[in-house]
This record gives sequence, C-alpha cells and structure tokens, in this order.
Amino acid sequence: MKKFILLFLVVFAYFYYSHQDTLPSKDQILSYLNLKSSQAAPQVVSPVQKESTNLNNKVASIPTSAKEKYPTKNIQTYQVTVNNGKLVVDGKPTPYGKFYHADGVILYIDEPRANKKETIKVPFKNGRVHYEYPLIYTVGDVILNLNEYYKGKADNPNEVLGYAEYHLTDGDPYLQPSYMVQSNDPTLIALAQNITYGKKTDSEKSQAIFEWVAKNIAYNAPLVNSPNPPLYSALKTYNSGVVLCSGYADLSAALHRAVGIEAKVDYGENHAWNEVNINGVWQTEDPTYGSGYINANTMKFVHNYQPAYFYKSDKHKEGEYPW
Repeated sequence: MKKFILLFLVVFAYFYYSHQDTLPSKDQILSYLNLKSSQAAPQVVSPVQKESTNLNNKVASIPTSAKEKYPTKNIQTYQVTVNNGKLVVDGKPTPYGKFYHADGVILYIDEPRANKKETIKVPFKNGRVHYEYPLIYTVGDVILNLNEYYKGKADNPNEVLGYAEYHLTDGDPYLQPSYMVQSNDPTLIALAQNITYGKKTDSEKSQAIFEWVAKNIAYNAPLVNSPNPPLYSALKTYNSGVVLCSGYADLSAALHRAVGIEAKVDYGENHAWNEVNINGVWQTEDPTYGSGYINANTMKFVHNYQPAYFYKSDKHKEGEYPW
C-alpha cells in the first residue's frame, strides 16, 4: 500500500511540473515529496560576494565623522561658512556676473549681539573671491546678504543674490559679553571683583551684586511712562547712575558674568530683570524693584532697598534679550 501511494505521488509530481513546462529534477521531486533532508545546504559565497560582505562590515565598523557644526551654505556660485570665529566667503562670478563683468562681491554683514552692521566690497582676483571676516563674538546670530557689484551701478542692499544665517554656539551666551552687557570691560571686572571680595559661594556673590546695584543705581522716574524708553547698557548704567529697568538688569548681568556666574536679561510686561544660575538653578532677581519705588504724589524715585526681590520679580517673563 505504501509503495502504491509513493508511486502515485511521483506520477502526480511529474505531471504537475510538466504542466508548468518544467521537467522535474531529482531535487524537485524529493522536495515535493518532502523526502529531502530538512537540513539547509551550505551557502556558497562567491569571492565577489565575500569581498562585498567584508567591505560592508568594514564600512559599518568605521565611526562616522563629526557632523559639520556650521554647514556650508550655497548662494548661487558662492559658498559661505563659519570657521574658527570667521565668516568665510568663497566662490566665482555667476554666469550673469561673468557676462556683464562684475567687479566683485558686496557683503552685508549683521551681528545683532554686537549691534554691528558692516558693508564690505571684495574684488575678484583671478576670477575668484575668497574673504574671511572676523566675527566679534562666538555666540549669537550672524546674517550675511551677498550680491555682485559693478562699476557705475548703485548698490542696493535690498537686491541680493541670497543670504546665509548662522546661530553661533562656540561658548556660553550667559557668560560671554555683548554690546549691552560688557562683562569684559576692565572697569566692570574690577567693580565685580571688589563687590564679591571675600564671598565664598555663588549665592553670596550674587546677593552682594544684587544689593550693590539696587543701592547704587537710581530709577529715572521722569521716563517711567515714556512710549519709547531708551535702553541702557551695563557700562552706561555704571557711568550715569540714573537709568530705567534695562540698565539695572544689564549691569547686574555684566557683574555676574564678570565673576563667572551665568546671567540672563529677561523681559516682559514693559520691564526687564535677571535670571541668575545659582548652583544649577536659574533664580529670578529683580534689582529694579529691589532698589525702591516712585512716590505717587511727587513722582520722584525713592531709594528703599527691598531684599525680597533677590528671589523674585512681580512681572511675568515673555522672553530673553539676545545679549
């Protein structure tokens, strides 16, 4: 009986493969009858496959290089990047510029943290241009607008070939100086060191700075409701002694940064104050409110030190100034 069933299956397999226009091989018949060993045949790898496999394994084992921190940006035929604290422009004339004999490129550079805008013309040399512009700070934004210029044609900063924008992060923005928070100024450095002399902890240093600013700077009461209040930098605040809230906050930030304590300048509800990093925690400090108040009858400022504002502000934060 078993032989009959086996013969039937062999005949059936033969006719099945014949119908498929494929004559069965021995392996096919054995496979169909499930008589072939279930053990997988050893895989044969050609020398080419082996080399390819080894190459793939080698590629996978090679560590990827660090991603470029400031990727190169293309403005038509020009390339822009930031390298070692410099804005670098390299390239050749556009087809239009080549046809109409452009003399070079004009660069409109904006560094908001430094409050600096620069316009620079760089002539072509041997049909190319390469220019390196030293940046003021290594943190904050830098924006470049680029165009080609021609003799006898007026320059228009609103007509450019394109722009490149970078956010620099080569440093701590809350420790670095800016045009409003001049923590690198020798006068302010000496003042900060004098105020914090003998203080051991950052909390003690910060409280000493807060108290000094609150007690030694006066509020410019006549400008309290000014529709366009002026901004006071740290150095201007120190020199004048009579400012608005921005002056208090900028001077406090500068003195903190001068002794190595991170400090922000916050704003909100027509007011400015500070956040200071004390032992890893950002603490709100408001030296303006800590300084005193405006007398409602005389509308004059009254010095009245309020130490409670070393830990708080009465305003709600809306953002941070870029300095």
